Amino acid sequence: MPRRPRTEFAALIALLCAGPAFAAGPEIADLRDLRVGMPVAEIAPHGYGDLACREGPPRTLAAWSDWRACPADMSGKHAIGFSYADDTTRNGTRVAGHPVRLTLLVGDDARVDGLVIETDDAVPLYLRKKGHLLGLQARGHWGEDGWTCAEGKPTGDETPLGETFVKEECRKTLGAKSVTVTRDLYGHQGADPRAFISRTKIVVAATK
Repeated sequence: MPRRPRTEFAALIALLCAGPAFAAGPEIADLRDLRVGMPVAEIAPHGYGDLACREGPPRTLAAWSDWRACPADMSGKHAIGFSYADDTTRNGTRVAGHPVRLTLLVGDDARVDGLVIETDDAVPLYLRKKGHLLGLQARGHWGEDGWTCAEGKPTGDETPLGETFVKEECRKTLGAKSVTVTRDLYGHQGADPRAFISRTKIVVAATK
C-alpha cells in the first residue's frame, strides 16, 4: 500500500489524542454499545436521539422499538437515522472528533443488519478538510491487518490537493460481518479551492 502523506499521520495522531472514537471491549462493538447482529431490543434506551426514517416520507420515531414504521428496502432492511443525545456529548454527534451522519439498518428479524457512518459535509471548512482521516482510525479500530484495499485514479475534472489524491476502498470480513471503509480526498480543476472533497464512509454489514 502506498505510504501515507506525513500530513495524514500528523492529523491522525491529533485525532487519536482527542478522545475515544468507538466503543471497545472483549467483543469489539461497532459504535458505542451498537454491534451489527445484536437484537434491536438490546440497544440502550438512552444516549441516542433524533430517530427518524431515512427512506420514504419524513417520520420521526419515539424509540428504537418503532423501527417497523420505516419502510423496508428490497433486501428487507429498515434505515433509521439517529444522533447522540444532547446530554451525552458536548460537541454534537461526532466520531473521533468528526461530525457524522449515522444510520442503523434493521432487518425483518428485529436484529441490527448494518451500521453506516458518514462524515458530514455541512460543517465548517476546518472540520470538513479532515473528513478523509476518519477512515484511518476506523481501520485501526477493527484491526490494521486483513484489509483488502483498492485505490482509484482521478477521473473527469478530479485533481490532487497539492500532491495528495485519495480515492480508496478497503474491506475486511470479521466473522458474521464485513466492514467497508471508503475514503476520498481531492479537488476539482478550475473550481473554488474550498469546494474540495474530503470524506469517509464506513459501512458495517451482516453477512448471511
